[in-house]
Amino acid sequence: MLTCYNKWFEKLYFLEYNDRYKAGGICMKKTPKYAQIEAELIAQIESGQLAPGAELPSESDLIECYGVSRVTVRRAIDELYHQGYVEKMQGKRACVKEKVKLQELTSISSYTEEIIRQGMTPSRKLLSFGLRVCTKEEAEQLGLKKADPVFFMERIYFADGSPLCLTSTVLPYQLFREIETYDFEQNSLYQVLEEQYHIQITTTSLKLKAVSAYGNISRFLNVEEDTPLLYSDGITYGIQKDREVPIELFQNYYLTSRFEYSLIQRR
Repeated sequence: MLTCYNKWFEKLYFLEYNDRYKAGGICMKKTPKYAQIEAELIAQIESGQLAPGAELPSESDLIECYGVSRVTVRRAIDELYHQGYVEKMQGKRACVKEKVKLQELTSISSYTEEIIRQGMTPSRKLLSFGLRVCTKEEAEQLGLKKADPVFFMERIYFADGSPLCLTSTVLPYQLFREIETYDFEQNSLYQVLEEQYHIQITTTSLKLKAVSAYGNISRFLNVEEDTPLLYSDGITYGIQKDREVPIELFQNYYLTSRFEYSLIQRR
């Protein structure tokens, strides 16, 4: 069912603040029509009024509701698609995408495992990788010596072809010799660590915070600057030769339109 806010829009000025100020007040400008439609549809998706799998209103309905052109409506739907809220199929209406529900914060599993578990097809794009000397902070966190080598890589994860998150990983090379020879567009990192290096992954310590997309992060995730993201960074530990040691430093940027964590607290 289409909820139309067009009359409300006609009575209300949609203004956004510029960073610049004019004498006597703040310089403001009207929000484009496509952005108004986009914001209203996002609100309906986030509230559950448009549930996962539900079709968006037809282009004709949106044109009539908001009094805009077909080009404007299509621009709004394209923005929703690029932010991961909807999927488009030829000859059909766009429909709301399912969110990828990440593991509970009390468990550890790879993105690949979680995506497959939810009936989606995972894929990865490797942006960069290689060997370099560790930084002072990395040496302290991974228990390394000054100038010890580390393996680094940066990847984008996809579910059913849509970007989910941008990940950056640093591993102590002394534990994972020749790890640079593996194809991490085709292989799960945790699977390689467990099966090829016989590491038992045990614990992850992480911090979460809300951030906004910017620069290359916006470009890699195919979203506009200032799009809300969930950021996490931390350390993963594993058992090697009966000792628990730090095995990975990570930084992740998640699209909040496609990702959610669940937290279980017990008393």
